[in-house]
Amino acid sequence: MHYNDIDWNELWQEARRQKSWKKKNRQAWDSRAAGFARRNIDSEYAELFLQLLKPAPHWRVLDIGCGPGTLALPLAARVKSVTAIDFSAAMLHELEERAAQQGITNIVPIQASWTDDWQQLAIPVHEVVISSRSLSVFDLRSALEKMNSWATEKVFIADRVGSGPFDPDLFAAVGRPFDPGPDFIFTVNLLYQLGIHPKIDYIELARTKTYDSRDEALESCRWMFDDLSPAEEERLAAYVDGRLVHDEGGRVTLRRRARVKWALLSWDKERVQGGL
Repeated sequence: MHYNDIDWNELWQEARRQKSWKKKNRQAWDSRAAGFARRNIDSEYAELFLQLLKPAPHWRVLDIGCGPGTLALPLAARVKSVTAIDFSAAMLHELEERAAQQGITNIVPIQASWTDDWQQLAIPVHEVVISSRSLSVFDLRSALEKMNSWATEKVFIADRVGSGPFDPDLFAAVGRPFDPGPDFIFTVNLLYQLGIHPKIDYIELARTKTYDSRDEALESCRWMFDDLSPAEEERLAAYVDGRLVHDEGGRVTLRRRARVKWALLSWDKERVQGGL
């Protein structure tokens, strides 16, 4: 078999069918929006992402799968404007509330998904297009081609490395099998076949994270699962309690064995070779 005979889009789709976690629908993300915002706003991840992004003042940025504004909010102060799209209305509501509280006026929220007709929604091209931890799509090739088409200067993709934010030890403790599904290497290989040779940086998060309470630490782990039984809830709580360190102020620190790691893939449009 020759390398070019490999259909990386088909391999991506098959690997997604095998993964342990299921893609969340619009209603599921709506129900999790408030908790997701609490866990991710002012996060270590956003700071590290922006350090690698190196925003320029003239950029108009299209943030695909913006969530509650994890990147859009801090990015807005450093660029001309941000178009923030997400298919969850509740996520966009969290973004708009925080933008209003901070006096940010250069973010345009649009409810849209990867598969919507962006031309019909009048989403213009932007200097920069970013997908931050939001490339949960079935047709990877179409998503990559779409990002490339809507950017005039640069594209950035933060894609999972290995288990990413999921904790394999926690799955084992709860008693569920764990298959993380496809990660960034599928994206890299498909980009290569599309004539794009991305730069690859890595974002590694600390093994420990501090929370205001035990309940908040539990919530930070519970999001990985759907429909936990009472026995599984008990095993999850036991796992978390076994890794918590309490301080004198009542806060708790949770430690996981492996670091959460993301690959930041990026390319300049002017340097793209091949068919795109």
